[in-house]
Amino acid sequence: MSYRIERIELYVRDTPPGRMVFSLGKKGGTGDVKKEMLNPLGHVQMIVRSSSGSETFGCAGDRLSVRWLDKRAGRTKDLKRRELVALIEQAREIYLKQPQFETPFEMWRRCHPQVMAAGKKAGQEDLSSSFASALMERAVVDAVCRLHKKSVFEMVKEDKLGFRPGDVHREVANLKFTAAVANRPRTFFHIRHTVGGSDPLTIAEVPKENRIDDGLPETLEEYVKHDGVRHFKIKISGNPDRDLKRLGKIWDIVVQALEPVITLDANEAYEDLDAFATFVKRFETELIGMFQHVSYIEQPLPRRLTLDQKTEKLIRKISESKALLIDEADGTVNSYKQAHKIGYLGTSHKNCKGFFKSLLNYALVVHYASKGDATFLSGEDLQNLPVVPLHQDFATLGILNVEHCERNGHHYNHGLSMLSMKDKHNAVKHHPDMYVKRGNEWFLDVRDGIVECASLQCPGFAVHDEPDWPSMMPMQKWIQRQHPA
Repeated sequence: MSYRIERIELYVRDTPPGRMVFSLGKKGGTGDVKKEMLNPLGHVQMIVRSSSGSETFGCAGDRLSVRWLDKRAGRTKDLKRRELVALIEQAREIYLKQPQFETPFEMWRRCHPQVMAAGKKAGQEDLSSSFASALMERAVVDAVCRLHKKSVFEMVKEDKLGFRPGDVHREVANLKFTAAVANRPRTFFHIRHTVGGSDPLTIAEVPKENRIDDGLPETLEEYVKHDGVRHFKIKISGNPDRDLKRLGKIWDIVVQALEPVITLDANEAYEDLDAFATFVKRFETELIGMFQHVSYIEQPLPRRLTLDQKTEKLIRKISESKALLIDEADGTVNSYKQAHKIGYLGTSHKNCKGFFKSLLNYALVVHYASKGDATFLSGEDLQNLPVVPLHQDFATLGILNVEHCERNGHHYNHGLSMLSMKDKHNAVKHHPDMYVKRGNEWFLDVRDGIVECASLQCPGFAVHDEPDWPSMMPMQKWIQRQHPA
């Protein structure tokens, strides 16, 4: 069976201001609280026809998170958003220019390099280019899964996406990928709660008049007590004295959880690798109890320095003490392979970096592990919001069999409040295992620190119903209105 893309439309769903402002460890907010609490969601609607004459939609979506994709100084959010939308539109044109394909992977192999090249020509970060490519890629996968009336897990396990990791990485040419994937998808996940640089830790820190009082926890202390969270991701700032003081306070709270699991995220905060090595040593010495509960440290160096081979000796030395993971530096399909050679043990899965890219990295993990090397994939993505982005990312994690994942969209945003009534009705009707009503709104249902999501194993890429496109705004109209040149 072959396929043809008939049409691609781009939309944005504006979101209401969130529950609270998030800040990375290194820097606080920009000062514009209202804008910082908005998380617009870019969406792709793709119409695909099969050679048998059947036709269906495919969709994808992600938060237009320019603060993470592009951290270069001197570039306004307006400029970054305009350039990101222009790149998404270029990706759309690339996919429409060659609309005929035999398998989703073959289509991705043809189009992804073109999108990356277009981004490089436009002076964009590799992450931004991967983001634009990933939106198109997932819409293709979704549509083809629907045409076969199978879930994305079934399509991978039955080798119906045409995935050939050896075409990209020669070292895995002999890997039987379908055998490397579990017989059943993972359908429940431990939620890793992120503690941002400005997040309140205890109830006592929040004056009564400043509380949101919407039925959800507002502090780290409450998440431990009421939601049973025991996996935590803590942002660090690159200032060892400040970080160690705050880590000590956090440890006093998370130690109350049952067997706490902790990760640290520097978000590129350390410009000096020696300074980072000193921080790790001090952390181990001054907070040994907490240190022993840390699984890995994420993205210590700026992306531009991460893959420098000159850092190998010190990276390997630090990794002997605590595993290191790349995230922002994972901009291309070869990034993890390069990082692993230097001494980084892991890389992060994020659908916004690419679905097939994560499958490729999983193939590398299986290959490295077969040689006895330490290696792993993690699940990251701070504000993955319902419906399309959140559901599709959970489904990919189910294929990758990742046990716990960063999920804070329910913390920084008001549940399903950004959805139209139609989309909200469909979400709670078809996914009762995922959402619970608290007061007048529906929220992600976190119980004992876990989210159940077996209902995502439906035909397509984890999206049961076609999104309510009329409730969104065409992307070009949105960018002209919200981010005028």
